[in-house]
Amino acid sequence: MNNFKLIFRQLWRNRLFTLLNIVGLSIGISACWVIFRIVNYEFSFDQKHPDKELIYKVHTSYLENNKTDHFDAIPAPLPAFVKDNFSDVAISVPVFSEYFEKVSLPNSKALVFEDPKEIIGTTPDYFKLTDYHWLQGNKDIVFKNPNEVVLTASRAKLYFPKNTFADIIGKTLSYDSTLFTVAGIVEDLAYPSSFIGKEFMQIPAKDWTSTTWTNSNSNWQMFIKVKSSNVIAPILKSVNAKFHEMTNEEFKKYGFSMSSNLIPLSELHFTSFAQKSSDKKTMYGIIGIGIFLLILACINYINLTTAQVPHRAKEIGIRKTLGESQKRITFIFFLETFIITILALLLSWPLVKIIQSSLSSYIPQQMYSFADNLTVLSFIAGTTILITLLSSWYPAMLINRVKISEVIKITGGSKVKMGGLSLRKTLIVFQFVIAQIFVVSTFIIGMQLKHSLNSKLGFNKEAIVTLQLPYKSFQNADTDPFTYKHALEGLSVIKHVSLGHLPMSGDHWGNSIVVKSDTGEVRVDHQFKFIDDDYFKLYNINILAGRAIKLSDTASGIALNLVAIEKLGFKSASEAIGNFVKIDDQDRQIVTVIDNFHSKNMHSKIGPLELRPSNKKEQLKNMSIQLPDHQEKWPSALQQIEKEWKKYYPNAPFKYEFYDQQIKNQYENDTKFSKIINLSTSITILLSCLGLIGLVTITTAQRTKEIGIRKVLGSKISGIIALLSKEYIKLIFISILIASPIAWWAMNHWLNDFAYKITLSWWMFTIPAVITLLIAFITMSYHSIKAANANPVESLRDE
Repeated sequence: MNNFKLIFRQLWRNRLFTLLNIVGLSIGISACWVIFRIVNYEFSFDQKHPDKELIYKVHTSYLENNKTDHFDAIPAPLPAFVKDNFSDVAISVPVFSEYFEKVSLPNSKALVFEDPKEIIGTTPDYFKLTDYHWLQGNKDIVFKNPNEVVLTASRAKLYFPKNTFADIIGKTLSYDSTLFTVAGIVEDLAYPSSFIGKEFMQIPAKDWTSTTWTNSNSNWQMFIKVKSSNVIAPILKSVNAKFHEMTNEEFKKYGFSMSSNLIPLSELHFTSFAQKSSDKKTMYGIIGIGIFLLILACINYINLTTAQVPHRAKEIGIRKTLGESQKRITFIFFLETFIITILALLLSWPLVKIIQSSLSSYIPQQMYSFADNLTVLSFIAGTTILITLLSSWYPAMLINRVKISEVIKITGGSKVKMGGLSLRKTLIVFQFVIAQIFVVSTFIIGMQLKHSLNSKLGFNKEAIVTLQLPYKSFQNADTDPFTYKHALEGLSVIKHVSLGHLPMSGDHWGNSIVVKSDTGEVRVDHQFKFIDDDYFKLYNINILAGRAIKLSDTASGIALNLVAIEKLGFKSASEAIGNFVKIDDQDRQIVTVIDNFHSKNMHSKIGPLELRPSNKKEQLKNMSIQLPDHQEKWPSALQQIEKEWKKYYPNAPFKYEFYDQQIKNQYENDTKFSKIINLSTSITILLSCLGLIGLVTITTAQRTKEIGIRKVLGSKISGIIALLSKEYIKLIFISILIASPIAWWAMNHWLNDFAYKITLSWWMFTIPAVITLLIAFITMSYHSIKAANANPVESLRDE
């Protein structure tokens, strides 16, 4: 108990440094805490699933021109073929996504759930493959009757909030117009899993009995459980032989072949074939960030603590004089560090909440549904012990070097050398190397995002709002969108209206263009979008040759971009006009050649693109409306657009989006990454500056008499400030020189993911360097100016 009293007395005596240490460690702990929860959640996927090593997800691969493309889908007949022909496959399960516009209780208008997610069609074997615990019902007899549905507990509570699980069995739910009986309730999985279904029903017979092998659909997926991992190779060989038998004749004329591949369940989450996937490189990246932040916090503690060793030399010498052993002094010092770490841990709790709030868009919300408290507590306990050990070893070593005979003249940790340099100076340089890398990264990432958003896209995106056309039967989806379009064209506040796919979006179709040439046929894979006859006018797309698309061209006319024309072998845009190409075995005429524009974000190069006229609402999907040039007229225009909407789509909600914001949303992952880097930069700069504050404070105290003498001898305030700051400014400058090539390598590697990117230049590193030096100088200035302004009489009178 006396040890604790002495420790708390010591901490209170040095309140400033105690506070700096607690704040510094709490920042490091809280950042690592949040990162650990994210990483622990992502790496926990499927790891608790029984027999995960024997379960595989099946997907399809297409080989064309020695290039393999993987597709998260299967042909519909594959599950039945595997089930009937492979004795080494213990379980073969189709998992087909089912879509319904709404789920409701019969004869109830109050409980209607639109766009229900995570509904799958499968077979009874699904429940032999998965680890669901049955709360009600019997998995051995499920789906014996037609139109049965099994609900998870969370979905059952959503649909029947006032009923017990036992009472829910036998109740009826209406899926659109089809009635299903609740035949079972299973408990939601208690761990992160790639099996994300919430409602399960018998797979429709039309899908299960399909014989079409040439068609794969992303809604059709499949899992298998094998008896031994040794049988994988022969199974794949047999399946691919079947693929070749059923598809080769059809596919060989297009120059590609189809095959099947497997992904182990234990690795599925970190592939693109998972319903909820994650990037393992990103996870390793944020683990690295967490480790660096923790190291920086420990370095900050070491620097501040070693700098105080000279002030504690007398205390240590007296303890040794009174017979206190070296082991006991070391133990007390470690105990002091442990107490500070515990206090930092308490402070980190609210900081964790702040960080989670700042990163809410990046943190998976499902993470909070899986409370892995034991693992988190183990991490916190381990981190506390690790910080105590890392932060204490070097200061404890210095304390044990204190000799009673040299207590008065001890110089402290600043004279302990490591390779010819002060260890404390080396740690300061390391701190600011990390900080500078983050500052440069923040600067360059921000510039690239600005470049992506402000570059010329090849079309107009300003003052345009978009509306998604209703597609649900109960939302007047049968209304002709051209009728609504013509109504809007009659409004004086509207400049232009067009129907069709948005110019830059992930929503498009894919196909191949074939044209005859002197050497045979040229085949070009491309994406295509459906448009109407006002599309070019609204988006101000540049026509290089030919005329604008008309709705009369729906039968055969198309527009191609310049990239498509070049790949097809035409020498110029004008030469291509009037030529016929073959798409889906149908001849189509090139009536328009348009200039290239970005149909995807800046990560992708501009590829071949076809714009095809259409008057079908299910193909056009979106309406684009150009508002007046003057922004003050927009509210009135939007009110009139909504008024007309309610006339034609009274049962559909009116929701609009500004198109420039939709384009910005295409860089969501980059924005999230930027936000993490920005937060990490703030933390590293803060930790580094906290250390500078403490070190400058101690340096000022140690040189009080020197400063007084210099002032008496005529030194100016600016000279004294320079005297106290130049040593640290020199260290920061060295750290900038070390950090710059590392930051260049890291940012150059990151920019390689962009097809259209900024060019790295020297000034992109100079500006962050100046900012870092300025922040550091301002941080040190308060104590330096205070010392420089002190009365020299007071400082010279001391002792």
